[in-house]
Amino acid sequence: MIRLGKPVRLLEWGEGTNTKNQNWDVIGQGVLHNKVKRYAGLTTLVIEVDGTVSKKNEKDNHIKIAQPGEGMIPIKDNWGEVAMGTLKSIEKQNGKSIVKIELPGAAKLLP
Repeated sequence: MIRLGKPVRLLEWGEGTNTKNQNWDVIGQGVLHNKVKRYAGLTTLVIEVDGTVSKKNEKDNHIKIAQPGEGMIPIKDNWGEVAMGTLKSIEKQNGKSIVKIELPGAAKLLP
């Protein structure tokens, strides 16, 4: 369940050789826009991140979206996964990065 009023953290799958050195790394933290687009079962989220977003692992375009107090065990200070999607684009505007992520599965959005 994705909550529109909470901040989001974007994570990418690290570029490692095995499961001990391959982790989810934070690539940005920002705000989820209300500009959610839905078309033919595909949901596109627009996230505004202060600064730049740079991917280190160019081989994998999957992005994990986390929010505080969400996930399997809702603890106030912990960041929990709320969605997993594919990176569509990263645009730079006025010192900020606009990240578009496509969610292929069902996504429940709450205000």
